[in-house]
Amino acid sequence: MCDIVKNVDEFIKQYKINGKILVALSGGCDSIVLLHVLSVLKFDVVAIHLNHNWRAGESLRDEKYAKEFANSLGIQFYSEKLSNKYKKTESDAREARYAFFEKCAKKFNSEYIFLAHNKNDNAETLLYRVFKGTGLKGLCSIPKKRGIFYRPLLNIGREKIEKYAKKNNLKYVFDSSNNDIKYKRNFIRKEIIPLAKEINPDVICALNNLANLANMHYLTVLEILEKIKKDIFYKDKIILSKFLNLNLAFKYEIINDFIGSDLKFRDFKRIKSYVEFIEKKHNKNAKKSINKNLFLEISNGYIFKTSQIQKNDTVLIVNKEGEYNFCDKKIVIKKVCKINDYKNGQYLNLSFDEPIVLRTRRDGDVFCPFGMKSGKMKLKSYLINKKIPRQIRDNLLLLAKGNEILCIVGLQISQKVAVCNTDNCYQIIAVE
Repeated sequence: MCDIVKNVDEFIKQYKINGKILVALSGGCDSIVLLHVLSVLKFDVVAIHLNHNWRAGESLRDEKYAKEFANSLGIQFYSEKLSNKYKKTESDAREARYAFFEKCAKKFNSEYIFLAHNKNDNAETLLYRVFKGTGLKGLCSIPKKRGIFYRPLLNIGREKIEKYAKKNNLKYVFDSSNNDIKYKRNFIRKEIIPLAKEINPDVICALNNLANLANMHYLTVLEILEKIKKDIFYKDKIILSKFLNLNLAFKYEIINDFIGSDLKFRDFKRIKSYVEFIEKKHNKNAKKSINKNLFLEISNGYIFKTSQIQKNDTVLIVNKEGEYNFCDKKIVIKKVCKINDYKNGQYLNLSFDEPIVLRTRRDGDVFCPFGMKSGKMKLKSYLINKKIPRQIRDNLLLLAKGNEILCIVGLQISQKVAVCNTDNCYQIIAVE
């Protein structure tokens, strides 16, 4: 058994892999060799290929060859073409690939996706992260296992992989875009690494050793971090006061752990900006965008993540008692003929002579809460005073006349419509 076959076999035993394996087959040398090795080991394998469709005839050639090679080994092949919605960038291509891989995992009911990253890729990734700005976690470079993704060639150099291909007469395609140094990873591979070899001919091994050492140290940090997290977390929120008492290094690690995977780009500068945001805004209610769907928010003594909820702009006219369907809610407005207590704030004195509507909040809304003797206040101020979370405020259901809020359904009525007798006395109920 040759070295590469032996290494892959030991990797599979180490991670106790038992089931169908999906191999990301680009048609390049690394993935061709990986698929061949798995066929030698006689594992149940499916080759999956995403055609990015960016290089016209070359992309079709890659897909065709990948299919032919898989078929020559008696291995099932599955491919898709990339949607035009993705931009032609390294990050968008990566996002598209992983979305495709996860889709395939569901399609073929597999828990194992093998990627053909090698020792050189690991070194190049580490340098890329150093140049962009990274911390200890980033220095760990590419993990051998992350979720359902496995990299059995990660400890094997590109030179050995190419020798295996030559020895076994394995042909493979070459992606011409790999020569284009406008892509940063290509620039590192073709320009930076050769210069680094003038300082240390074995720079690939040196960088991999650094990644391995960083990983060992980071595991130690994680043990300490888990103890800290038990102390400073309440459910899925960070207790603000305890976070502020941490030393700076652990503040960075906590935030990196908390939001790092949600960031499109993660580096020291970005993590630093979130730590500084918390330190500067800790005595206020504030939020900072993490990505297009998520915010890091400070409120009521906690730090937490909130989703960007699409505001509902529906307006429903209410002109009589009865049932009203407002999106996914049913609202019942019914007349009450007999009540025992006019002062409990549960009933509204409504007249349908003038237009009233059900809607969500708008800029300029005002409210006179039940019990307020005179005047009115901004609805926003009332909700802040009541400590209603920001992510909930925009979708509270309101009964309104113009910009005057008559009732925050399920929460509070306005003093302006408080009843003093049973004439025009109504109750409003939200039915889930």
